[in-house]
Amino acid sequence: MTTARWTFEADREAPGDARRAISEFAAAAGATDRALGSVAVCISEAITNAVVHAYRHDDRPGRVEVEAELDGDWLWVRVRDQGRGLEPRLDSPGLGLGLPLIAQLSASSEIVSPEQGGTEIIMRFDVREQEEVA
Repeated sequence: MTTARWTFEADREAPGDARRAISEFAAAAGATDRALGSVAVCISEAITNAVVHAYRHDDRPGRVEVEAELDGDWLWVRVRDQGRGLEPRLDSPGLGLGLPLIAQLSASSEIVSPEQGGTEIIMRFDVREQEEVA
């Protein structure tokens, strides 16, 4: 089992920085192009959710922690923030497509509200996922 961890400031650079870091980690593990595409989209969406929602009432951006673990053909990715947690937001600047995209593109996903606050998104990907044949 191989594990890597990163911490990013929850700012506009975070989605791209996290996407690159996780993609490099997955590529080094031999992930297929299809798997890398799914991972990239899901990481971007999860980090963007933290940037847009988690620390919106704070004076400064908080941190987003990312952990990736390769276990055989499975890549587990956890994205955690220490922000406000899941709560309804009528003034949301997003379209609300991020979590459904994550659910569709990952092998499995789960959203957790840790006792200490914040939000954690846990995603699992098949790094050997092959292209669909038409």
